[in-house]
Amino acid sequence: MPESEVNNFSGGPEKINIGRNSYVRGRLLTYGHGGEVSIGDWCYIGIRTEIWSMERVIIGNRVLIAHDVNIHDGTAHSADMDERHAHFRHIIEKGHPVTAADMPGVFSAPVIIEDDVWISFGVTILRGVRIGRGSVIAAGSIVTSDVPPGMVYRNKVIPVIEPLAGGSTTDKTSALTAQGKEE
Repeated sequence: MPESEVNNFSGGPEKINIGRNSYVRGRLLTYGHGGEVSIGDWCYIGIRTEIWSMERVIIGNRVLIAHDVNIHDGTAHSADMDERHAHFRHIIEKGHPVTAADMPGVFSAPVIIEDDVWISFGVTILRGVRIGRGSVIAAGSIVTSDVPPGMVYRNKVIPVIEPLAGGSTTDKTSALTAQGKEE
């Protein structure tokens, strides 16, 4: 796997398992305080895809994961500003924490991707999600809840296009014309 990058900070070779005939072009990372990545047989992990594990990421057999996908089973930082700063200082001054207790306000839950799932490019999958067998995750989706087997999951995107505040008259006229209105 010359194209892949493996950062197994939790130690032990058993923390990252890659099945037979699987091809990883992305990055696999476990945190110093824990984490596990398990990839089944006949899987593909695309270039620039990153799988970050604090607890456990399990990928079944025959799973195709395109490029630029992010999978995170943890929050990485606290939402509380004081805890977040203390965590950052710990990293800078002492190195990455080696126990979950050194990371207050950080939460994790396993990510499970069942057999025969296709995850298209630019997808983000967050902690605690299970994606059911044979499902397809559409490009650019952000997955925050479970997906039942055999489903297509996509986010509804509603574009908002409006003139810039304080823009030039030309900009405002162009924006209004594009909306079918004229001054």
